[in-house]
Amino acid sequence: MADERITWVRSNRCRGPRQLIGVLEVRADGACRAALAERAEVDGRCHVRLAIEAWGRKDALQTRWWSLVLDRNHKAYTVRTGSCGDALTSADVPRVVGALRELGLLTTSTMLHLEDGPAVLARDVLAEV
Repeated sequence: MADERITWVRSNRCRGPRQLIGVLEVRADGACRAALAERAEVDGRCHVRLAIEAWGRKDALQTRWWSLVLDRNHKAYTVRTGSCGDALTSADVPRVVGALRELGLLTTSTMLHLEDGPAVLARDVLAEV
């Protein structure tokens, strides 16, 4: 069953890398959603433009956006700060892993690239829960 919180953005394909990207949004109340696209189909080929195209601008300072790179199965391969500008820190890991799990985008191989420490694999976080 398709999750209505996941938006696929499709457009004309431009030159550029053929890579599946996404943006994970987590709001202050824990609500989450994701926008996904082929990078070459996103204006400017960057994550923040994808988010704005899918949802418009943020409506609250507490809303956080993180950049995703997806694997061939449309699951999160990496999560990072990226062009979205919200730093991904170790304090964010439980919320990000929980949101990805809730949206069906998490795998044990999902890697979170943190601004304040070494990268973390989702399987290590899940083992602690």
